[in-house]
Amino acid sequence: MPIYKKANRRKAASYEVLNNNVDYGTRHIDHLPGPYSPGLASPYADRTDFSERTRRACQTASTSFYLCACKAVFVGDVGTGKSSLVNRFCHEIFDGSYRGTVGVDFEVEKFHVLDHAFSLQIWDTAGHDRFKCVANYYRNTNVIAVVFDMTRAESLMNARRWMDEVMRHNHPGTLKFLVGTKKDLLEFDNHQEIESEAIKMAQVLQAEYWSVSAQTGENVTRFFRRVTALAFDGAVQRMMEPNNPVVHPSGNSLLNLYFLKKDEKDKKLKKCSFCRIN
Repeated sequence: MPIYKKANRRKAASYEVLNNNVDYGTRHIDHLPGPYSPGLASPYADRTDFSERTRRACQTASTSFYLCACKAVFVGDVGTGKSSLVNRFCHEIFDGSYRGTVGVDFEVEKFHVLDHAFSLQIWDTAGHDRFKCVANYYRNTNVIAVVFDMTRAESLMNARRWMDEVMRHNHPGTLKFLVGTKKDLLEFDNHQEIESEAIKMAQVLQAEYWSVSAQTGENVTRFFRRVTALAFDGAVQRMMEPNNPVVHPSGNSLLNLYFLKKDEKDKKLKKCSFCRIN
């Protein structure tokens, strides 16, 4: 089934101004960003920097390898702000008018992590039940981000259902995040109240919790940098496993983006286990 894209639509003047100022250059990450709050429970709370193994692998001139793209799937109830979150990061834009995603939207963002090329595939899925067919796109996911609207308690209650649905198609080691949006619409006391409930849900989901605002941009870049860095760290360590086989890229080239660190003609290549075909 094809990936359905949103129809072209007329954008507000402010939307166009922001869009024209976008820096599409590669993003650089030299240190692993910290979690939303060190004091909040997170299964990755102890991961505050890249592992020594990852740093050694990236600094060794004799090591040459491919890293395939990280697939990050964003799911959640309709109207929770998944598309706004993605657009704020990818294009530095915010469009306050609501238009639901039809099927799946797809973005690719390039990074340089520890001077190594790495790509993040962002799959923005529809929240409507009539688009349950997009579950086919949940497979082989490296990162799951369940998004809920901090002004709608029911969207938080539904987070477990969304996580369970995606995890049915993936490995238990998949990175998991719970992301609360529309932080800017809450007063401080209300934010503290819903955040305490969200932290409890994150503990149940074994996910790292984040609170963001697509309108103001608060925590959006921090969140995506954290996701990318954690995925890169895990990918390099899996690639360094002694029994990791060399697997040649196959399938749709759009969904198998590989990046070469050194000259592949002169060196033996290793590839990460993300490349394995299930």
